[in-house]
Amino acid sequence: MSSPLPWFQVSEIEPGITLVGEPGFVFSWLVSGRDDQLLIDSGLGLADIRAAIADVADEPLLVNSHAHFDHVGGNALFSRRAIHPLGADRLTHMGDPDAPWEYRALDFGSKATRDYATATYESWRALQQVDRPFHFMLGPEEQVRPWPSLPPGTVAPEPPPPTELVGEGSVFDLGSRRLRVLHTPGHAAEHVCLLDEHEGILFAQDQAYYGPHYLCLAGSDVQAWVESVTRLADELIGAIRVVYTAHTLRYSAPPKLLRELAHAGKCVLAGEMPLAPTEGPDGEAAVAADFGHFSILLPAAAAERRNRID
Repeated sequence: MSSPLPWFQVSEIEPGITLVGEPGFVFSWLVSGRDDQLLIDSGLGLADIRAAIADVADEPLLVNSHAHFDHVGGNALFSRRAIHPLGADRLTHMGDPDAPWEYRALDFGSKATRDYATATYESWRALQQVDRPFHFMLGPEEQVRPWPSLPPGTVAPEPPPPTELVGEGSVFDLGSRRLRVLHTPGHAAEHVCLLDEHEGILFAQDQAYYGPHYLCLAGSDVQAWVESVTRLADELIGAIRVVYTAHTLRYSAPPKLLRELAHAGKCVLAGEMPLAPTEGPDGEAAVAADFGHFSILLPAAAAERRNRID
């Protein structure tokens, strides 16, 4: 692995909540209580996340929101590791060449990875140039790093098996803070969110954020995703004050985003939104419904099925 800094952006967002960011790629979250600490996801594995948080955490419990490569890349650095049972099964097959791409260790030096990372950085640089004179929307937590030069075949260490399994209703007691697990399948069958009821915080990770929602993946299920985000909206709006997320440059969102996502998903399921051809994150054919500050991507076959029905 390369040096942990300056790849990571480590920032205390509020007391007990530290953003551990790989801006433009993925955000992890360190939650600190009186007696223990918990790290939500371990990122890409491109740099040493354990070293990056050494000044603020010693031996946190790692909880994976799901088993996609960008959330489990640093798992091998931690002795305490938890994931949903469906994710544990995925972790055991990440070295399988037949596994879906999102469940295989990322080749940091491959041309496809470098091209994507370079495009991300160059796009951000253009955004930075127009942002600074007037808007000042990009702060330290939104500073995208250039991708390091690595040879093909440089991949994250294979994630070890979890030391414990978690599911709906599991509770992590950190002493002065408690986090409850909500199983939210859709983006991935094993996906979970973590809820701090006392502080009014939902750690949503890939369930809710501003940006493209990839429901075009081999293991995704748009119906389950809509049911999950509808449940979160129904149960949590009015009970939480903030949603912390995993992707794009905005690491937080207001609770109303849950309702907006639920409504959008229902519109897509009902065939009420146009679906435009696009590409999924691995270059696969997909279609997208655009809702302004987020979009929903489905397999290209979804548009074909709709055309046949129409």
